[in-house]
Amino acid sequence: MDQPALSVKRRIEKEVLEVIIDGLNSGDLTVESARQVAKEVLATLEKIDKHEESIAQFYKSLAQKYPVFNLLYTRINAEIVKSKELSAHRQALSAIDAGNIDEAHKIASMAINQSAHESNNA
Repeated sequence: MDQPALSVKRRIEKEVLEVIIDGLNSGDLTVESARQVAKEVLATLEKIDKHEESIAQFYKSLAQKYPVFNLLYTRINAEIVKSKELSAHRQALSAIDAGNIDEAHKIASMAINQSAHESNNA
């Protein structure tokens, strides 16, 4: 089970990307606006990544002082490593930031379809 912070990061990636794609398709967002949004979201995700690293360091320090926390540190660290895997949503946001809107749309479509499939099977 993911920690709330980890699931929040995935949610940000997915929901913002969906709004960007919808906004581009409807004309409510220009390509330049979409690029700016993507840049801001990527910067925020980077801050969340750094926060997760500080959480991992906290647990590591605790486990070094009190070995009874080793299992907890191992579990938290594994979740954080998993969360660092570059998701398709983040790849699409990076493509938008770089101005590769067509590539972003392809990545996003696959990611959104996969998310819908996972939700239906949950």
